[in-house]
Amino acid sequence: MTQFHIARSGQQLGVFAEQEIQTGITSGQFVGDDLYWTEGMADWQPVSTRFASVQAAATPQFPTITGFNPYAAPQSNVVSAAMKPQHALASRGSRLGASLLDGLVGAFAVGLPLVAGIAMLSGAEKSNNEVPVSAIVSFIIAGLAFLGLTIYNIILLTNSGQTIAKRWLGIRIVNQPDGQNPGFVKAFLLRSFVNTIICQVVPFYSIVDACFIFREDQRCLHDLIADTVVVKC
Repeated sequence: MTQFHIARSGQQLGVFAEQEIQTGITSGQFVGDDLYWTEGMADWQPVSTRFASVQAAATPQFPTITGFNPYAAPQSNVVSAAMKPQHALASRGSRLGASLLDGLVGAFAVGLPLVAGIAMLSGAEKSNNEVPVSAIVSFIIAGLAFLGLTIYNIILLTNSGQTIAKRWLGIRIVNQPDGQNPGFVKAFLLRSFVNTIICQVVPFYSIVDACFIFREDQRCLHDLIADTVVVKC
């Protein structure tokens, strides 16, 4: 005897013989849009497609529901990265503030010992004295500070899409449009290193680059080159 699996709203109602289903339709236990499946069927189909003759009133036909299986293991509702809500864009003010703060950090860490070294070297030249050791030490400190800041910022950009100042201000660089971490190539090589080279070659490029922040998506030229956008954390 053929047995039919009946399901409603993704839940199994049981396994029934054909006569039981006909009786159930008549009594209202089953309705036309309940789904049935039996061995040999590829997909679940509405009850109305097989047992329409026993329904008290005509029931409209329903399309086959392909791939539905109430007995399948539960699955989490996975949303692709491209469908996630867009991140909130970082304000233009916060981006400007981050740029200025990064410059101030560099000026303080590198500029101060460099200026001190130059001043001591200049004083030694005026008095015809030998280059003081303190001046050499100052230049070494400036060089180490520059190297250290550069390496640290590259690490931050690679791991979190941030510089020191961007971390302070709670903004970061992400891929456009999926919002993922851009990594070393995009966050540093394309967005910073390549962009700096272009600035040295193309006249007024830096001005045009900065003006692009007034686009609706606030993406500067270096963002477009790297396919990134700056958002709030």
